[in-house]
Parts: sequence; structure tokens; C-alpha cells
Amino acid sequence: MMEETAVSTTRHDPRRYFEGIDAKRNSVAETPPVCLYLEVTNRCNLLCETCPRTFETLEPPADMSWELFTRIVDQLPKVARVVLHGVGEPMLVKDLPRMIRYLKDRGTYVLFNTNGTLMQPKRFQELIDTGLDELRVSLDAADRETYAKVRGKDYFNRIVRDVGKFITYQS
Repeated sequence: MMEETAVSTTRHDPRRYFEGIDAKRNSVAETPPVCLYLEVTNRCNLLCETCPRTFETLEPPADMSWELFTRIVDQLPKVARVVLHGVGEPMLVKDLPRMIRYLKDRGTYVLFNTNGTLMQPKRFQELIDTGLDELRVSLDAADRETYAKVRGKDYFNRIVRDVGKFITYQS
């Protein structure tokens, strides 16, 4: 009799992908990952007090090429969830909409975090058209003064305004 696999082949809610993991899984992965984190850039337009980029040069600034992106993603044709961020600002990546659409065409749940500085109305429809499932805007503060201390720039009110415009635009 065959042993049960560590992850069910039935698709679960991608936001709760971890629920598909069998508690009796082996120490060696027998199935492909269900969630993939891809750092599509290490570039950022801020120097935040909470980010390692601010205090140490990690590697030369670069975006993930389309070729590298597809080479990685194509190895996991049934990946359920992909997170497109790391220490960089994903909205700086020219190919980001194309990357999201490529994943969405496979039925993958896609999300990314942004610092919100590039959430401008001229990009709203492009972002919506990708089919992105989840967009997280990280402010790291509840008010303008604290934001400026943490992020080093005074963008708090602009980001809150632009996120509000994006929400209204979607309605």
C-alpha cells in the first residue's frame, strides 16, 4: 500500500496554504512546494530604519530577469501561491505586471508587499488588469511623524491618499 503524500493534491485556499501540510510529513520533501517567495528586485526607493539594505550592502542592485523568473516558476507548474517581494520594492520592476499575469494564467494566487510610494493613479488599471489577488501596503507607522522617522521620507499622507484612491477606483 502506498504512503500518503505530505501535501494533499487538492487545492486549498491559497491564503491558508499551510493547512494542506500533513502533520506526519517526512524530513525530506516528497512533493514540490505549495508556496514560493521570489525577490523580484533588491532595489528600493527608500532607506528605512527597519531594513537591512539601509545599513549593509547586500549585493549590487538588480531586478530579476524575465528569463530567470520563468525558469524558476516553470519548475513548479502547480505552485498554489507566489509572493513577489523581499528586501526590494516590487513596483520598481518593469516586468512586474507581466510576471503577475504569467502566474495568474497558471491559476496561481499572487501577492506582493509594497511601500506604497508608487501607488499612483496612472498605474491602477494596469495593476488591476494583472489579476493580482492580494496587495499589501506597508506603512510601518500610524502617523506622519513616525513614518518619517522610520522611512526617512515624508510620504505618509500621500500613500494613505493614493491607497484610498486605489480602493475607490476598484469600486
